[in-house]
Amino acid sequence: WNVSSLARPYLAHLVDETGGSAMLSTYENGHIVALDQAEGRDSLRVVSAPGARLPLHCTSQGKIVLAHMSESEAAKLLSRAAPLTPFTPHTETDAAALLASLPACREAGFAVENGEYKIGLRSISAPVFTGGGTLKYVVSVLGMFRSVHSDEFAHAERAVVAAGQMLSAALGYQG
Repeated sequence: WNVSSLARPYLAHLVDETGGSAMLSTYENGHIVALDQAEGRDSLRVVSAPGARLPLHCTSQGKIVLAHMSESEAAKLLSRAAPLTPFTPHTETDAAALLASLPACREAGFAVENGEYKIGLRSISAPVFTGGGTLKYVVSVLGMFRSVHSDEFAHAERAVVAAGQMLSAALGYQG
């Protein structure tokens, strides 16, 4: 089996639940790498082709990966990426401020991108753990949500967290 075929029903469900595009990705050599995606219903489709590499510091996928590393490991990765590239006026380029925000992501069980990588784009990502408890994959919803404070965004947060938990369980995670 491969993880994409296992994840595809969860991605399709996220599209149905949220209307946004759903994505499965992994962490590799300082980048997020897109593995698979399901296109949303939005008139503006937001997709990353499999194999696309995304930055850690300004994507919800990257933030959830950083949040599940030790603080020293995350700090070392961010210092290697310094200076942090400002993709939009909303990109957090202060590594210390980004590091300070990570414990809240870990506790919430998800991370949010609010126009930090692409203007107008918002995304939510949740961790996917393997049977051994290692964060190996990330499941996300991306879309043109009106606001991160909207009911539809809160609904998408819950849906992404649930998908991450179900996919983790399907991979044998008992947490």
